[in-house]
Amino acid sequence: MNDNKKLLRIAFVTIFLLYLPAACWAATAREILEEAAKRGLGESFRAALTIKSYKGQRLTSTHMLWLMGEMEDHTGKIFLDFDEPKESKGLRFLLIVSEGSPLQAFMFLPATKKTIPLAADDPSVDLGGTGLTVEDVRVFMPKGGEKETIVGEETIDGRECYKIRVSSPETGGDRLMWISKKDLLVLKTANVNTKGKIDRVMKVTEFFKTAKGNEFPREERITIAGRGITIRVRQENAVFDVPIPDELLDPKTFGTYRWRQ
Repeated sequence: MNDNKKLLRIAFVTIFLLYLPAACWAATAREILEEAAKRGLGESFRAALTIKSYKGQRLTSTHMLWLMGEMEDHTGKIFLDFDEPKESKGLRFLLIVSEGSPLQAFMFLPATKKTIPLAADDPSVDLGGTGLTVEDVRVFMPKGGEKETIVGEETIDGRECYKIRVSSPETGGDRLMWISKKDLLVLKTANVNTKGKIDRVMKVTEFFKTAKGNEFPREERITIAGRGITIRVRQENAVFDVPIPDELLDPKTFGTYRWRQ
């Protein structure tokens, strides 16, 4: 073997060994999801949302609310506080889930000033008449007993993506997720019912860049198959790694704590 061939073989082996750890990492669906959550949301976030629902081309409702979240030690907490319409002002929700434990969901009713638990085992529970469900807002929140598998690769809007299937023994259905390889952004999700049909799809239609230069969804479109319903969710004033008051993440105080003084 001449010197040139030896050098080529050494170079090939070196490149293979350098690439091997990254390839092993990318082969783990759970690690991809966890890293996507870390990059996309950080440890905490706060955003103002405008949610518009349509039946065909007709606008049926508009809601404005605040969404806050915190991810720590495999526990996720999501807080929602409604501003508009007038009849929804002061309505609040709190979702808490730890890996391996059942989801806890609570709703605070401003008219009665009472907090009531929700049927957290039903992922289709509507949040304040927005058309959004628990599943829509808990994309990255840990959930025990699920099985994550990379089922292929596809291109979404020019971005190469991992296609990951998340199987849930809780519902008997699956969730498909398309996560970009380059930035680990969730570009699309689809709920697959127990009959194997896709009944709900979320797709990011617009991004913006954060102060750190990272991309974050500006607007998503949710379509519900067979019902002619479209929901558009737009994020404004999103900030990341900001302190969230403990009182907003506690079922005893989230409904009455005045976080805007």
